[in-house]
Amino acid sequence: MNKTTSSQQDEYRQAFLRHLPKRIEAIEGRIQRYRTEGWDAPGLSLLNDDVQRLAGASGRYDLVEPSQHLLSLENLLGEHVARKTLPSRQQNDRMLALIAMITASLAVRPDANRHATHSEPAPDRYWQRWVGDATAPAAAAAPIASAAGESGKAPVSASSQRIYHLNDGNPLAFELGQRLETAGYQVEPIDTAAELTELLMSLSPQMVLVDASHMADLAAVGEARRAAQLQGHNRIKLVAMATQDNLQARLDARRAGADALLLPPFNATAALQQLQELLAPATEDSIRVLIVEDDRSQALFAQSVLTNAGMQAVVEQDPMRVLDALESLHPDLVLMDLHMPQVNGVELTALIREHPAFVQTPIVFLSGESDLELRYEAIDAGGDDFLSKPIRPKHLIAAVQNRVRRVRTLAQQGGAALGERDEATGLHRRAYVLDRVNDALGATFDEPHGGGGVLFLEIDGVAALRDRLGLAALEQLLVAAGRKLADEIGEYHAAARINDGAFLVVAAELDDAALDALALRLRNQLMQHPFAAGGKAMRLRASVGICPLRYGFGDASSLLNTAERACREARITDRGIHRHEPPKSAEIDQESALIELLREAITRHGFELIYQPIVAVQGGQDAQYQTLLRLRDSNGRLHSAGEILPLAERAELTADIDRWVLDRALTVLQQQRENGRTLRLFVPQSMTTFATIEQAEWLRTELATHGVSGSALVLESRLDDSLLNPPVLQSFARDVRDDGVLLCLGQYEHTVEADRLLDSIPLGFIKLAPKYVAANVPQSLRDELRVVIDRAHRLEVQVIGHRVEDAQSAATLWMSGIDYIQGNLVQGAADALDFDFNAAVL
Repeated sequence: MNKTTSSQQDEYRQAFLRHLPKRIEAIEGRIQRYRTEGWDAPGLSLLNDDVQRLAGASGRYDLVEPSQHLLSLENLLGEHVARKTLPSRQQNDRMLALIAMITASLAVRPDANRHATHSEPAPDRYWQRWVGDATAPAAAAAPIASAAGESGKAPVSASSQRIYHLNDGNPLAFELGQRLETAGYQVEPIDTAAELTELLMSLSPQMVLVDASHMADLAAVGEARRAAQLQGHNRIKLVAMATQDNLQARLDARRAGADALLLPPFNATAALQQLQELLAPATEDSIRVLIVEDDRSQALFAQSVLTNAGMQAVVEQDPMRVLDALESLHPDLVLMDLHMPQVNGVELTALIREHPAFVQTPIVFLSGESDLELRYEAIDAGGDDFLSKPIRPKHLIAAVQNRVRRVRTLAQQGGAALGERDEATGLHRRAYVLDRVNDALGATFDEPHGGGGVLFLEIDGVAALRDRLGLAALEQLLVAAGRKLADEIGEYHAAARINDGAFLVVAAELDDAALDALALRLRNQLMQHPFAAGGKAMRLRASVGICPLRYGFGDASSLLNTAERACREARITDRGIHRHEPPKSAEIDQESALIELLREAITRHGFELIYQPIVAVQGGQDAQYQTLLRLRDSNGRLHSAGEILPLAERAELTADIDRWVLDRALTVLQQQRENGRTLRLFVPQSMTTFATIEQAEWLRTELATHGVSGSALVLESRLDDSLLNPPVLQSFARDVRDDGVLLCLGQYEHTVEADRLLDSIPLGFIKLAPKYVAANVPQSLRDELRVVIDRAHRLEVQVIGHRVEDAQSAATLWMSGIDYIQGNLVQGAADALDFDFNAAVL
């Protein structure tokens, strides 16, 4: 149980005092209405519950006199609830007299005067006008059997529903509140989120309605509702009214836990209907599940889990009687074991699918079977999914509920499916493409060495684009990108947008070379097309993961996860494209061992740094080196950064490795300075590290500890990574500018986004993308190179030709006005810092 401090208790008491007069006034209004229009059983029961809670709370908060009067009112109401009778006219008057006494007792409390609705003292003998002749005989109480039914169970009505309405009093809110009250709901308008929060802690409603004028308070209201429900209050529905229909509003509502989001344009009549449907949802048959499982303990486990979740779960242990059980139960879903005596789950599934009445019934396998071929057989026979044992109860419940809900929704829509293509983009719909994925997996099972594959294409930097453009403009941009992809793909392949910035392409007939060509073509189309965004032309950057089907996947989910992982690995390649190659079992063991080696290297200084000189084209004495990370395994083999960093990212070790490299580089600079030699080191760092809290402060401390000037250090980030989150790099650059630390953008190429980033960050250097340093560069690319160099020089940024391997490339760079050259043409990487910069002239 949660412990409440004395200060919290006092806060709750003050909140209760502020709102108790309003609650009493609301109860008085309800009694007056029942007195005029007649009582009903649900209203009587709800009023008794409310008075009971108020009496208990008044006693807890030492409100002795109000508590006594409320207790009297509770006893009066409770007697009628117990006897199943309705109050008479004289008993109505007695209730109102008690309300008047409660109001009078609150009016004279010094800590309630500021907030009470009835703030003035009641006139002398005020309450007696409601009592009548105390000696008059009480009228016979009216029976309520007709209202409650023979069982005495009261039907649900609007009068038993309380709604807190957070609004600013605008005309629509006022009209909606009136309509709700006319429909019989107990509506209490509330002005502020703070007031609502306090009220939720003392008296819970059935619904909280947040007006569009208070959408900014939705997150706080959601937290307050969760806190109230954790304290044991009843389920409280949360409904919000959005100011506009956009993705952000939907996200806000989802994050707040809203049960529904009403979207503009608003109409009070339509809104009332929606709220009534939420408060009195249509009854739905419980989910019926047939569990086919010969193991009694496993069957009882699944049955108890589903039964406790409100489902009707029936077990059939004899697989030979399953068809009879289907005819008897007509289940919404079959939960099927794979291995059973006499007949297995695959054979049973095939037989069930031959029965016309059960062609569409979902069949989900629940088994501990790990053999992929057997899983393929199960899906191919007509199974819909495969769940692995052991399974957590909440996962089993969610799996069953989600599948049944989808089937029922389709049935309610008359089975009318949406068109195959999305009208906005021209791409296929997601469900259609996932069906094609399953078809392709089935075909691969029949022909395991066939071709085909999927492409997972993701727009880089969607989060940064959202911050810069806003959600509406971003959505328009992504729709335009989808149309471009649809035009390029045509009718040859199935493609869909599967989330905000990602697209999935199913190419079932292509071999590896054709998949690579398609990926390159689609990526180039996105990167070269000038999309309109915010009134300006914009070129998108994208990464593509390729996943051939022939490697075998148990289901669509594992295939898509693999393709998405290949896309992430594509981001750190020069091409932006990566094809998945499954590791051999020995390679898996090697990868695990290498990750463990990474962890040891961080703590035991097991990494090595080698260095490659960065030489001025015009010559000079300044010594500059690129640091390159290596890791030596137990066999003496050196692993490059390209092998290490993807593993480090998966193991979440990137920031730790970056700090190790920085610390080692600073130690080298310190040693060189103590030997009377000054040099500068270029140190690659990840955006993950730049985004680490207090990274700039950590670096500042390390510089001071090593006695090294910040100008001896250049921190390098790849352009593609930097464009994913420019604000992070901008913030870090500002934080280290006064320390003299310089920044360098690697893999730089001329784009609108790159030039904008170059203008916005105080850089010291850029390193050119490989396309500029290749041999036989076309004239158009040479012209572009001059534009890049001229722009950098205007900003006092120096340009480095990276990975220069031959004299012809070096000559092209020299004629274009480059400042430095790095590559094997100058010298390969080595562990010594002994290059003669004085003698180096291009």
